[in-house]
This record gives sequence, C-alpha cells and structure tokens, in this order.
Amino acid sequence: MKKLMLSAAALVLFCCSKEESKQKAKSGGLSDVVSNVKNYSKINSSVQDVSKNIETLKKMTPLTNEELKALLPEELLGLKRKELSVGDNAMMQLASAEAKYSDGDQKKIKLEIMDGAGETGSAMVSILMMSFNMNKEKITETGYEKTAEINGNKAIIKENSGENYVNSSIQMVAKNRYLITLTGDGISYDDLEKALNQLKLSQLK
Repeated sequence: MKKLMLSAAALVLFCCSKEESKQKAKSGGLSDVVSNVKNYSKINSSVQDVSKNIETLKKMTPLTNEELKALLPEELLGLKRKELSVGDNAMMQLASAEAKYSDGDQKKIKLEIMDGAGETGSAMVSILMMSFNMNKEKITETGYEKTAEINGNKAIIKENSGENYVNSSIQMVAKNRYLITLTGDGISYDDLEKALNQLKLSQLK
C-alpha cells in the first residue's frame, strides 16, 4: 500500500511540474532548463522525505481515546462545544477525533484531528505534507486558497465571503504527524487562525 501511495504522489507532482515546464518551454532559454531541473530535483527529494516519514510514523503508537479527547477544548473562539467523537475509523484504522462548536445561530466551527501514527495514517499524513510544500495560490471573485506557514507548520488555508456569508478552513500537519483540520461557517480566516492558536498543540507527542 505504501509503495502504491508513494507512486501516486510522485505521479501527481510530476504531472504538475511537467505542465509548468510546458508553459515555460514556450519562452525557451537556459533559465527555463535550469528551473525544470530544480523542479524535478524537488520531486525526488519530496518523495524521499515522504518515505522516511512513513517509516518513522509506522513505528509509533497512535494516541488513545482519552489523549485525543484532551485535545478537544470545551470552548473554542467563544463557541461552546456541541458534539464530540473519538476513536478508530473502523474502515481506515485511523485514530481520530472530531468536535463541533456553535453559538447556536450563525457561527460554527468543526475541529478534526487525525493521528498519522500506524500503517495507514503514516502514508496519508506524509503525502499530504508533500502537497503542502507545493506553494500554490488560487484567487477567485469570492476568496482564495493557498499554501501558507502557520507556527512553523505547512498548511493550506481558504476563505470565501460574500454580502451575507463568510467561511474558511485550515488544514495543517503538526509535528510531521497530526493532521489538523478546522472549518468555519460564519468565521473569517483571521478568526479561524485565532481558534487554531487556542488549541494545545504543544502537548502533542
């Protein structure tokens, strides 16, 4: 399974890099050739880093339900916790936790934590880390999606807003092991980042 997921990840990155190469090839020149070589080198380096991280995480023991529950505060950004669930995902064999917060009206936050320790989680988290390093940005009429760095961790952040709505999300891998996902309804990205900073991620193993 690990080899299959690594191959898929390498293929995705290769295709992205190849498409960029096609665009640059139109202008030609030595600088484009050098840039392409660097891109391929980054792909090889990223795949090697993923492989090392997978092997490290496979040897680790996932957090217990009680340890996962301790990461889900009763209140987040002033919103009360309305729902909590922890435990293994039976199909994927992943240790995970989820909590939902709300003011009962317009503002909602969902917090999800997945432990990358173990056979399946190690590959999923490590490959996501590689995609977070791709440095991309997309801007639309209503918002944006881009890679960023939060407290030293690579992340993908999003925000969309209109006259009567705003929603946002943060997906981040902490300590090369834990996938942290925050989604906010009626919450701006700036406020969602404040919610992220309220989590006791420093307590993670």
